[in-house]
Amino acid sequence: MSKSVQLYPILSFLTFYMIQISSKTYFAVFGIFLYIAAGVALLAYLESSERTRKSDIISAVIYILFTALFFILPSAGDMIEKTGLLLNSENLKIWWMPVYIVTIFIPVFFLYKNRADNKPLYIPVVLSAVLPALLTGALLVFFPDIRNGAVSAVANIIQVSIIDTLIKMKETMQIPDYYADMLSYLILNKETVAKQTVYMIPAAFSSVFILITYMCDRMKPVFRDNSVIIREFRLPDNLVWVLILGGFLILAPNEGLKYVSYNVLALFALLYFFQGLQVVNKLFEKFQVSIFIRSLLLLFIFFYFTVIASMIVLIGIFSIWFKPKWLEKDSNDKDKKDQDNGN
Repeated sequence: MSKSVQLYPILSFLTFYMIQISSKTYFAVFGIFLYIAAGVALLAYLESSERTRKSDIISAVIYILFTALFFILPSAGDMIEKTGLLLNSENLKIWWMPVYIVTIFIPVFFLYKNRADNKPLYIPVVLSAVLPALLTGALLVFFPDIRNGAVSAVANIIQVSIIDTLIKMKETMQIPDYYADMLSYLILNKETVAKQTVYMIPAAFSSVFILITYMCDRMKPVFRDNSVIIREFRLPDNLVWVLILGGFLILAPNEGLKYVSYNVLALFALLYFFQGLQVVNKLFEKFQVSIFIRSLLLLFIFFYFTVIASMIVLIGIFSIWFKPKWLEKDSNDKDKKDQDNGN
């Protein structure tokens, strides 16, 4: 067993804990990217040819040591605080171990099995979203104390982080009309905004799992030399009826059904965004579009995200009914090639 193979789980654990110990530092801004990096490193370890049962045991021991180390770090005192990291007992609880298992290990492990069995990519991506959506949705529906507590917590965050900040800015300087209007709206509708935010938690949590699973599959090639494998992401065509049903629920008179609709639309928008990217990528390949032009598209998506992303989502949806022959041909050829490789 090569010692280098143990660097992957160490990198995964360390990256994950950097998120937890720095909730109020610059690391928090890049939280989702750190989650993805932790997942990619773990996937690289699971798929490593040097991985053995012994290395699995060592990795588990290392993770337990990481958890114990970061649990006792606050006792280091002022020396640690000078690094700028927020190290306190509230950030470094022992239950970050199951958090890693749920948010990183389980989704990445199912992705690893999916890649090993050469199954469609959409399976682990969709499944990674199902449990968080159902669990958080059930908590909000069947446990009113948890729901009301979450609404109060979000309302307090809005008050402290946004309303109070804008009021202080208004006292010292003239704020733009946009911020003035937002301040007036939040003062009058703080509880409503907090409630809407809490009811969108199922989609928010599930989106994180979708991003981790999807991006881990996309970013895995960085750990391989001269091997870049971009697997096709395409949802089953019949799954669009879930999106259509969710869209019609927005017309329901019941408020709860409306929030179900909002969550379904948000989740499927992300999924069909990935499918739309797949179609756009195949279009680029067909017409041999240069890397430079593809990079420009990424810039357009970044600067005009709402418009461009909406167009890509629509491309992903309408590719179900208006599928070009070249897209079907490429997909069938790829599936046949994968089956031949498997045999």
